[in-house]
Amino acid sequence: MSRDYPKDANSLNQLEVRYLTNKISRRTFVALAAAMGIAGPTLSALADQLDDIRSNQDARRKNLQAGYDYIVCGTGSAGSALVGRLAANKLANILVLEAGDWDTAPSVLDPKVWFTNLGTERDWGVVAEPSPTVNGRAIPEHMGRVVGGGSSINATIWARPFKTDLDHWAELTGDPAWGYKHALDVFRKVENWQGPADARYRGKDGPVWCQPSASPPLIAPALLEAAKELNFPVLPDQNGAREEAAGGFAYMNQIIRDGQRRSMARAYLYDVLGQENVTLLTKALVHRVILEGGRATGVEVDLGDRVTTISATKEVILCAGGMNSAKILMLSGVGEEASLKALGIKTLVDSPEVGANFQDHILHGGCLWEAPEPFQMQNSGANVAGFWKSQSSFASPDINIVQIELPYASDVVAKEYTPPPTSWALCAGLVAPKSRGLLRLRSTNPADKPILHAKFLSHPDDLAALAAGIEVCRELGNSKAMKPFAKREVAPGKKLDKAEMADFVRKGATTYFHEAGTCRMGNDSGAVVDAKLRVNGVRGLRVADASIMPKIVSVATMATCVLIGERMAEILTQNS
Repeated sequence: MSRDYPKDANSLNQLEVRYLTNKISRRTFVALAAAMGIAGPTLSALADQLDDIRSNQDARRKNLQAGYDYIVCGTGSAGSALVGRLAANKLANILVLEAGDWDTAPSVLDPKVWFTNLGTERDWGVVAEPSPTVNGRAIPEHMGRVVGGGSSINATIWARPFKTDLDHWAELTGDPAWGYKHALDVFRKVENWQGPADARYRGKDGPVWCQPSASPPLIAPALLEAAKELNFPVLPDQNGAREEAAGGFAYMNQIIRDGQRRSMARAYLYDVLGQENVTLLTKALVHRVILEGGRATGVEVDLGDRVTTISATKEVILCAGGMNSAKILMLSGVGEEASLKALGIKTLVDSPEVGANFQDHILHGGCLWEAPEPFQMQNSGANVAGFWKSQSSFASPDINIVQIELPYASDVVAKEYTPPPTSWALCAGLVAPKSRGLLRLRSTNPADKPILHAKFLSHPDDLAALAAGIEVCRELGNSKAMKPFAKREVAPGKKLDKAEMADFVRKGATTYFHEAGTCRMGNDSGAVVDAKLRVNGVRGLRVADASIMPKIVSVATMATCVLIGERMAEILTQNS
């Protein structure tokens, strides 16, 4: 439903949440919303929609069925997109299971404080095992455990993949539908783009609101001037033509509307939660998929007051994210036989690559400068970014340089350099890592976090690429254009020799929280899923989230996860 939002849209969203969760009556909701200036017809339609959602989901929970056509596990970017599209078929009876709670916290709605969700109940809380390649540090791998998944707690960046990323997927799977040409059609259908019209690249009528950084602080355009000063391309749009180019700097695209986050749950799920064919259960932890005779017949799920089994007559689709889909498969008996046997789990499908091929983008925290005076953080605190090739021979950029309007630093760098509170950062990000990690079960208890051997920077090329990116950050930060914002360089503060740089890279390594690859897609015998996202060796079971990426895309992964969810919906509705 189209809405005319008031200026104080964040407060309206919180009102919606209070009404949906029975905290206030319809009369109170209408009165408070009217006081915000919402017109009568719009207010009535909005209240009706919320009534439909609340009454429908209350009824669905009270009359939980023994079976559904489709069971979708997870409401992240891919899961939300999948359910939103799949629900258009009113004959398809869909159960959606979310381990977290509703996206009700003010910290979800306000993008300025997105990072305060990390480490809370809205985060799965996985931490990678300590590794010598990052100086023995144990690096957190945050993941959204809330309606909307990562799109409800991330930095709101809408970045579409490079053409080379997707054409590589098409080559690996033998399916051109995974290539850039088809993806461009999908993205045009998906987007409600608020920037300059661009018929070739951008869509206007889709569910996903995205816009260029709104009212960025003066430090943001200064960085674009610095990029020009150093002869880096400056582009009119972070997406679009950039996807087929060799890189460049631009204002970010963000899923922020009138100062509030527009998660993929808001884009896709909310508009179908009033339908009788959609049931959403929150605080529902999936234990395992039930496999009988080589087919997925349902799931075992903890609903808080009981553990029960719910059947699926058509498909179970895991959209649980870059680590949890692999975890659920292993708990279900799909994985490497030796590691499952060691925990007493009977192997039903020997699939050694489940949990292997783990990838994430490395964000270095960071190169820091002290500003002469404080400035107001805008949007999610990151409004300009650039893509760059550390080696000219590469097909696409491997380095992402992000300006952060905060003293962003790893725990070690922050302790060593003690940046003043007025500091800001330029962070080099490795977005085409060659290192690969491994995920394994800690125990047979579904509530236990998995063991992650991330192996960050274990490939020597990754260290070299990040070192080159840090040098570019220092050039930009110390350029003429940035002088008004740089009282002094805080970290590293000087040119580093080779050994010093290697240490600075390792002790500054953090991640973007873009977990991917643990249920690799391909057309070879070792792939976990095929081009139709079917789990090899099991009928009626698919995976649709970042875990299926054979090679992680070289951008923030939210938009690509939406593409995966849209592709899954296409595949299912085509009865493939």
